[in-house]
Amino acid sequence: MPAHASTAPSRRAFLTGRVARPKPEFRPPWTDEARVQAHCTSCNACVEACPEEVIECDSRGRPRINFRGGECTFCAACAEACPEPVFDLAQPAPWPVTVDIGSSCLLAAGITCQLCTDICDARALRMDLSVRPAGAIQVDADACTGCGACLATCPNNAIAIRDPRQQRSHG
Repeated sequence: MPAHASTAPSRRAFLTGRVARPKPEFRPPWTDEARVQAHCTSCNACVEACPEEVIECDSRGRPRINFRGGECTFCAACAEACPEPVFDLAQPAPWPVTVDIGSSCLLAAGITCQLCTDICDARALRMDLSVRPAGAIQVDADACTGCGACLATCPNNAIAIRDPRQQRSHG
């Protein structure tokens, strides 16, 4: 099979308009897709500066977040290391990112778990015991920083990052 065959849409998908679009990249705090596209030179300074090692390069050498067991502490080392105007530390918040709890949460199956609430420093995830049989996790979007700490603790991968900027431009 040629190397390009795995990324090419099938003829049926192409003709029916069901071509899968690539997921937008999840960019670091204090920046967005437009700033990265306009100013990033792929110098890798932000990746090397990140003490939590949650920034990596995408296929074009531009920064993206991959929590893979870590979390963003919003230390701003990435922004301070960048020699270009990719990051904007004057923004009122690092990013508008929050999390969503999916239907595969163990609580939905009646299995008691609250690992995500235990690790959430911002207290944005709370147990709601009024939901039967075992409760449900409620997300306080105003308190959620989108740091990603809860992602690695979830044994069922029921937590997903939600970036409203991506939904608006790619939804």
